[in-house]
Amino acid sequence: MLRVITMTAYRRPAYTREVLNALAKCDGIADWILLPNVEPGYEDVIGAFRDFSACESRLLVNRNRLGLNKNTHDALFRAFQVRADVIVHLEDDTVPSPDALRYFDWAVRDLLIPDVKSTDGHQILLASGYNKPKSEPRPEQSHSCQTRPIWSPWGWAVDRRRLVWLIANWCTRNKKCFTCQFKQHYRRTRREVFPTLSRIQNIGYDLGENGRTPEWYRTNHRTPWVATNGGSATFSLATAR
Repeated sequence: MLRVITMTAYRRPAYTREVLNALAKCDGIADWILLPNVEPGYEDVIGAFRDFSACESRLLVNRNRLGLNKNTHDALFRAFQVRADVIVHLEDDTVPSPDALRYFDWAVRDLLIPDVKSTDGHQILLASGYNKPKSEPRPEQSHSCQTRPIWSPWGWAVDRRRLVWLIANWCTRNKKCFTCQFKQHYRRTRREVFPTLSRIQNIGYDLGENGRTPEWYRTNHRTPWVATNGGSATFSLATAR
């Protein structure tokens, strides 16, 4: 199966390098293809992708700035064009854990492609890598997964069939937010699977697209508990919510 990682980036070289450094350490990274769509104007960001060598990478620098929404759409369309089977999408501030790619690959191959339903009978639209629980997950929950209404946009994955559906239903009217319409129209009928122990850390405290303060991002987006090790443990979907 063809596995690709799409990634968007713009003007935050330190964040970009942190994400790429973590990605280079992910279990099985050599089996993936990185498809970065980078906005123009920041050579330090472009250089970070040119220096990345952990897997095959096909860098695309946009001729003109597209904005977050359109750039994300175009990045995913590239995955469609190469006929990817497993598609993971990252941004320049979503740091993956060492076993994040194993989690995404499991979720797509074992849940999305077979079209396993959530515990309440709804379709699982995507696999999110992010979670911010109210209390620290117990050790036995380190590889357990649950479902919830969509959409948590900080590191997620789909299979090819769902990718086609997303592209066909994409709305580019809101230049900063690509999840708004999906939340509004499909929150009641679609679910996402997510790990109890997060496989993504959000570090986007500065220069965020929505203009909020660094303190706001740390309070609302940073998760206190995130996986720090790889390994071969098997992921599983909880049978009850």
